[in-house]
Amino acid sequence: MKVATGKVLKALRKHLNFKQDFVASKINITTSTLANIENGRVGVEVEKIYLMARLFGVAPRIIIDLAIELNEAKSDLWLTDTIKALKLKPENNDIQLHE
Repeated sequence: MKVATGKVLKALRKHLNFKQDFVASKINITTSTLANIENGRVGVEVEKIYLMARLFGVAPRIIIDLAIELNEAKSDLWLTDTIKALKLKPENNDIQLHE
């Protein structure tokens, strides 16, 4: 499941043209930690999923649902088109999401 979650988070970030260092700084993790999450090498805390969801302008449940579907699918070819179809409303980039 961590691989699927990482793929979803990476696809959302790339769709919004956000750099890894930008997202990492907003949620108070290192760029290498974000890379490890996106590549499925480490899991991601629920709190970080919530913060990334806010940053990306999507409900956390969407991230979880997409990860579940991706985990069960034989292919991820549909993921990019599905994310493009979402009406994302990213947070104001000037705010800090972490405490």
